[in-house]
Amino acid sequence: MNKKDLLVKIHGYVASDGGIYFKKCKDIHGKKLRIRKRLRTYFYNTEEVLIKDFIKALKKLYPKIKSIKYRPKRYEVRVENHRISKDILKLGKIGSKVWEFPSGLNKRQKIIWIRAFVDGEGSVCNSDYHRYIVIDSINGLGLKKVAFNLKSLGIENHFYKFNFKGYIFYRIKISRKINLIKFYNVIGFNHPKRMRRLKEAINSYKYNI
Repeated sequence: MNKKDLLVKIHGYVASDGGIYFKKCKDIHGKKLRIRKRLRTYFYNTEEVLIKDFIKALKKLYPKIKSIKYRPKRYEVRVENHRISKDILKLGKIGSKVWEFPSGLNKRQKIIWIRAFVDGEGSVCNSDYHRYIVIDSINGLGLKKVAFNLKSLGIENHFYKFNFKGYIFYRIKISRKINLIKFYNVIGFNHPKRMRRLKEAINSYKYNI
């Protein structure tokens, strides 16, 4: 991966399971105590493989970085680096309601971003005769762009809006064996359990296409 690819992956991870926030920081400027607002990046996930992949991408893109703090008990990675946070935001907003699918990506980068994003927001159903992938978000505009880009990669899907306990959610649903195979071969998951579950769902079809 080149530098842009790595930043795209990091953005996808943070857009799905993280955030970028301002934090008041103290330092000494000359002889005076200075308080400034500095950006901090957070990533949360219970799957250790994804935590390691996120940290690996950061260290590869920023070899001299010393501001990564991992708290295993909280499943949290914190990046205390204002410049890195600004670099991530250059690709698009971050936040559960406002995250953006980066513009100007090539085909490879679209795949990298979607894979990182669905590792957090996607799930695989393989129960009885129900086999499908769902990607959920409260950000309808952002998720529509994901649906559009999946279709541009040849993966047909359906976009839904639904109400759950008084809250509005949006969902992408990918079904039918041909689309599950395309997703498996083109996008896939970094998340090992979801990748395995998707393979099992595909193999559970009685007939080949």
